[in-house]
Amino acid sequence: MASLFHCQRVYAGIVISSTTIILCLSSVLLCSCPQRQFHSNKLRLGYLQSDLHHLPAFIALEKNYFNDEGLVVEMTGAFKAGPELMSAFPAHELDVAYVGLSPALTAVANGTAAVKCIAQVNQEGSAIVVKDKAAYNKVADLQGRVVTIPGHATMQDFLLRKALKHADIPFNKIKLLVLKPPEMIPALNQGDIDAFIVWEPYPAKAITSGSGKVVMTSHDIWPNHPCCVMIAADDYLREHPDSIKKLQKVHKRACDFIANNREESIDIGVKYTGMDRNTVVTALSAIVYDGELRKEDVMEFVNFLKELQYIKNEMSQNDLIQNFIP
Repeated sequence: MASLFHCQRVYAGIVISSTTIILCLSSVLLCSCPQRQFHSNKLRLGYLQSDLHHLPAFIALEKNYFNDEGLVVEMTGAFKAGPELMSAFPAHELDVAYVGLSPALTAVANGTAAVKCIAQVNQEGSAIVVKDKAAYNKVADLQGRVVTIPGHATMQDFLLRKALKHADIPFNKIKLLVLKPPEMIPALNQGDIDAFIVWEPYPAKAITSGSGKVVMTSHDIWPNHPCCVMIAADDYLREHPDSIKKLQKVHKRACDFIANNREESIDIGVKYTGMDRNTVVTALSAIVYDGELRKEDVMEFVNFLKELQYIKNEMSQNDLIQNFIP
């Protein structure tokens, strides 16, 4: 993979062979390195494709809340997965993003992205789904079956492990696969998998299409658990604290709009996710939009990431959380 930085060191020196000491007369660093270009009122915002958890971003766009605060937002395109989105930060392609807590926290802990959490986006909003006509109807029935998650170290990975533990099913007694969310319903229909756990609106789509049924929601597994967050690049946060405050104000306004304008929120969800109205209605009933991220909830998730060595550094849980949540 090509380096993001293209630098050349030029040395001129004299070698004294008798003592093997090198005297460097000069060391010149010639670099042509990409730098993040900031504009006081402009920011580049990322989100995940068809992710109804990110409805506040769609609301803010549709209702011109960003414009109301004098913010010029450039939507950089929908990313297909959290790790892909996180890789855009060290490449200086994003300033702010809506993304899952897990990929953001893991990237910060492992030093692959320098970002801070500036708000929670939502709680809950995932579910374990099996085939609609399946004879099995509870988590305990998943023993020996093929179950898919959207990725390792995801919130859904954690939720599945938590649900299986509660049902006294060892994790190694299921056959785990990783699939992208859009591939899960077709795989279920074809009989390639027996169950999946993923975020909305995919569980709702499985229900409304007649493909699947929910055996357990994430509310049942871990009530009020954090899911998606809004993050900002550390350097953008330092350079533009006023813009971040405006962005937080916009986010809260969008969350309040969802709470008080359900029908219009559904319409906007349909427009930006491409899902049918019935699916969006069903999905929204499982999602709680709450901007306050509680550190104690993050602590439980950090413990999980460390236990499975998804986080590989030696930073303490408290230090990691303090570094992630300003």
